[in-house]
Amino acid sequence: MGKIQKLDWGMIEWLYEPEEGFMDNMRVGISTMLPGTVQPRHIHCGDEQLMYVISGHGRQRIGEEESVLEKGCIYHISTGMAHESINDGEEPIVKLLISIPALTAVPKVRMNEAERVRKQESIDKQEFLRDTVKELFRSMLAPLKMPLAIFDSERKLVYKSKDYPEYCKNICRIDEDLENCPLIQKKNFWVPPYYEGASAYVCEHGLWVYALPIVADGEFLGYIKAGHVRTGERKGEAVEGLPYNVPDSTVTGIVQIIHKLSEAICNHFQLCQMQVALQHNVRVLSDRKKEEEMLQESLKTTQDQAFNLQINQHFLFNTLNTIAGLAVKEEAIQTYQAVGDLSQLLRYTLRTSSYFVTLGEEIEYLKNYTNLQRLRFGKRLEVEYMISSLLLQEKVPFNFLQPVAENSFKHGFKNQKGKMKLSIRAEREDNRIKLTVMDNGEGIETAALKALREKIESGCAEHGTAMVVRKLESLYGSSFGYQVDSSEEGTAVVIHIPIEERRGADETGFTG
Repeated sequence: MGKIQKLDWGMIEWLYEPEEGFMDNMRVGISTMLPGTVQPRHIHCGDEQLMYVISGHGRQRIGEEESVLEKGCIYHISTGMAHESINDGEEPIVKLLISIPALTAVPKVRMNEAERVRKQESIDKQEFLRDTVKELFRSMLAPLKMPLAIFDSERKLVYKSKDYPEYCKNICRIDEDLENCPLIQKKNFWVPPYYEGASAYVCEHGLWVYALPIVADGEFLGYIKAGHVRTGERKGEAVEGLPYNVPDSTVTGIVQIIHKLSEAICNHFQLCQMQVALQHNVRVLSDRKKEEEMLQESLKTTQDQAFNLQINQHFLFNTLNTIAGLAVKEEAIQTYQAVGDLSQLLRYTLRTSSYFVTLGEEIEYLKNYTNLQRLRFGKRLEVEYMISSLLLQEKVPFNFLQPVAENSFKHGFKNQKGKMKLSIRAEREDNRIKLTVMDNGEGIETAALKALREKIESGCAEHGTAMVVRKLESLYGSSFGYQVDSSEEGTAVVIHIPIEERRGADETGFTG
């Protein structure tokens, strides 16, 4: 024997009900309408019903269509449909009742609003809720014919249906002002992390209202209140106009509708957030070129970002042409390695949010760069790395070695006809890392070297090494060293930067 629910006109024995937490399933029951009883005109909300008459005789009206209730009849009542019935026979009318929730899927909001919102810097939650509910009204809310109200996070009314019971209109004047209803007046105190289940409240007349907060990604957007239905048995004498008590399936349907409605709003809010973030990224990318042109007038952070993004266009052009030539001449092994180096180089360069990386990461980036230079110069170029393995995890500034090495190719090797050698060394000196970048290029003349040192010291030079000095100065103040020495045999740049004191170990073991 299933659960028995007593109603004003009889009872329903529920043979099958969904398990707790599963509102999408149908309910199956046997309804018994007693002789001489009337099920007054009402609007079906929350669920759709399919009924098969097992026995008995009576009359009913679905919408404006009258029909006879008799054995073997099958009829369907959709949500929002008006229905009334009467048992004018001498025996109960017994029916097989199948109830299906009115909403089994989350409705989708049209993209128009998302397209408009993504042009904004941020989402105004109150405006968003109003616009979204307008879209949902066309596809979802209007056909339901269900007492329902939606409020924003400031308790301001966003939407109110017209389908409140006549009893509520007569007794509480709810059609004149929602706040006349004590259950609408009741304040719900939702606080983080927000209780996301529906709450139920009953008024002195025995009508129930179900409330549910609308919470998307932890942001409280508003809440929904719906129902105004009677579920319990009538106590005492009949009250004129009081709505009849509804089947449990109707309550399940109402609760599911407000859950699906809340979910639809939240899904659309998350989509709009993604659109705003995407548009922000597009704007950032489009502004990047402008930021580079205004490098000298920008703040330190903008200078760093622009500097980190600078890759010599001539170098990229030559490298890509070389890769294209290799692709024609060979079967892609060397080309694959070259493309991999270029990919790693670009990926590393675009890490604009990083001020510090490990020395190991910075050296790998430099190796990607010099590997690509080998494509250009072939066996003429020899690159030597002597890096202490004990320093690989130390933090160093992001992208500060490549501009120094690049100067060797731009200036030191500019007129080099023979063998080109580039040496990179990292070792520990007391509590500092000593980094040396040395080439065997043509060197810098004495007067030019003096002028370069003065420009570097004053911060006026546009030379790549000068920008490195400004970066080091912004990160370390006066706690770093930068020295340029040059002769006919080549140029050496020596950089000293402080490191954190660690438990001592012998500074041995260089890795190439």
